[in-house]
Amino acid sequence: MKTTLRSKAAVAIFAGVLALFGGTAAHAQTAPAAAAKAATPVMGIIDTDLLLQESLAAKGVRLERDKYATTYQNQVKDLETKLRAEDQELNQQRGVLAPDVYQQRATAFQQKLADFQVQVKDKQERLEYSFQQSMQSVVQAMMTATSEISKERGINVVMARNALMIFDPSMDITKIVLDKLNQSLTNVAYQNPDTLQRTDMAAGVPGAAPAAPAAGAKPAAPAKK
Repeated sequence: MKTTLRSKAAVAIFAGVLALFGGTAAHAQTAPAAAAKAATPVMGIIDTDLLLQESLAAKGVRLERDKYATTYQNQVKDLETKLRAEDQELNQQRGVLAPDVYQQRATAFQQKLADFQVQVKDKQERLEYSFQQSMQSVVQAMMTATSEISKERGINVVMARNALMIFDPSMDITKIVLDKLNQSLTNVAYQNPDTLQRTDMAAGVPGAAPAAPAAGAKPAAPAKK
C-alpha cells in the first residue's frame, strides 16, 4: 500500500511540475522574452512518504482502517472456528453415515468453505478501497498545501525527495508543507466498507478486481473428502 500511495503522490507531483513548465513553454511561443526571464527553476523538495505517514489526516485514516481490520479479523476468526468444528464432526460421522448422505453433507460443507473464502476476499477489497479513497483526499490536500507554500516562496518546481540522490537540504520544504497540511486538514471521512456497493468499487478504482461471486455460487472443483 505504501508503494502505491507513494507512486500516486510522486506522479501527481511530477504532473504538477510538468504543468508549470508546460505553461511556461506555451507562453514562450507568444512572448519569448518573458518566458526566458521565467525559465530559471527555483526548486523545492518534499518527502511524500513522511507527509503520508506523519500528517494528522493520514494518521487518522490508518486508525480508522485498523479499527475495521480488527473487527473483520475477529469475524473471520469466529467463522474459521465454526468451520473447523464442523469439519471435525463431519469426519467423525464418515464411518456411520450412508455414503450418499455423507457425500451430500461433504458437498454442502465444501460450499460453506467456498462462501467463506468469498466473504474474506470481499472484506479485504472493501477495506482497501475505503482506505485508498480516504488517502486520496490526503494526497489532494498535500498537493494544495505544496502549491500554496511554493507560491509564497517563489518556487516553480517541486520534486519528491525519493526521486533525488543529492540535493541541498535548504530546498526541503517538507516541514513547512506538513504544518500547512495539518492546519488545512486534520481528519478525513472514512466510509464504512460494509456500505460500499461493488459497482462503485469497480468504477472508482482503476484496475480494481471484478466483483466477487455471490455467496452460494457453486465452486468450480470442490475438494473430495
